Amino acid sequence: MMGIEIIILIPFLLKFKTLDAPGRWMCYYIISSLFFAISTSILANLHINNMWLFSLMNFVQFLLLSCFYWSIIKHPTVRIVITYLPILVLGLCIADFLKFEGFASYNSISAGLKSGIIIAYGVIFFLQLLTDKDLLENAIYINTLSVFWYNSGIFIYFCSSFLFSISYNLIQTQIEEVVLQRDMVLTLISVNYIVAIITMILLYIGLTKTKRLGYADN
Repeated sequence: MMGIEIIILIPFLLKFKTLDAPGRWMCYYIISSLFFAISTSILANLHINNMWLFSLMNFVQFLLLSCFYWSIIKHPTVRIVITYLPILVLGLCIADFLKFEGFASYNSISAGLKSGIIIAYGVIFFLQLLTDKDLLENAIYINTLSVFWYNSGIFIYFCSSFLFSISYNLIQTQIEEVVLQRDMVLTLISVNYIVAIITMILLYIGLTKTKRLGYADN
């Protein structure tokens, strides 16, 4: 997975100065994905529990994606919600980390909540594109907008990983207690990786649609 992230990150960095705000947030998101992928891999190879790092990754990426959606969603009420919701999510993440599921296990509660919120943001933005009068009046196709592809990639990824997020802690517990075969986990992770690769490809397509004036700047 790190290979595709590096490949996609390079053109983002090369075009960074020409990126609009949403494009830059996508670049930061890819950088964070690569950083946490390397970090968790190192800890795993050292046989050190890395579940706590996934909890940190979930919140950091939620912040980055919140900034991304704040920059592209126009509805003022939704933007206010996006601004303050990370505070509530942080509180839940801390409670999940310290009390509910612990630092040694995958925090499915906070990860599932993050995925659900990002999916909701994605739906709101798709609806915004479909009803945007400026796009309709100027006969602009939404698939020519970089933010459409960015949102599509993020939306597809979190839709596919939502069930994984809310169930992985349970799967870990079952494996430890019942010694179930690891095929289920490997299958889920494999599907997750495949969808992540598709996501990175969609983000690259969005990059190729980048113009000096972004949709969010209109």
